[in-house]
Amino acid sequence: MEEFNTLEKVEKLFKGKGIKGKEHLYDVLLLDNRKYAGMVSGMEYPFLGLVMDFTDEGIGFFHLVSAKFSLMVSLDKLKLNKDSYTFLKNEDITSIEVKKFALLDKKRKSIIIKTVDGKKYYLYQKVDDNTLPYHNENFAKIIAKYEA
Repeated sequence: MEEFNTLEKVEKLFKGKGIKGKEHLYDVLLLDNRKYAGMVSGMEYPFLGLVMDFTDEGIGFFHLVSAKFSLMVSLDKLKLNKDSYTFLKNEDITSIEVKKFALLDKKRKSIIIKTVDGKKYYLYQKVDDNTLPYHNENFAKIIAKYEA
């Protein structure tokens, strides 16, 4: 978690990737394991979370992988894979949707990103979480922008 635990570190991480968008909303989203199962999904989605940069040009992200085996996914146990950078241009994204994670769960939100090539990213995050200093402000803006 050391690589993405401050806004300055995340800005530096994405700065070298050449994204020139005006708006940058950085956040960390976790993989919604309820939607994925089996070896095939493990190869297609080889991560447990994503460090993301929502910009006006698209979405850039790095994979977060487990530093060691654990049944519970926790930010402090995830490690950044610096070689996994991906950028989805706006024209490659068919929709971004933020909605309730579960019927009675008001503490988390589900984020679904669908791409032109048919790939779907099912992610989630707590609405309020002080683990990362940039999360609460940026996630509130992401929710406002994409909530269904």
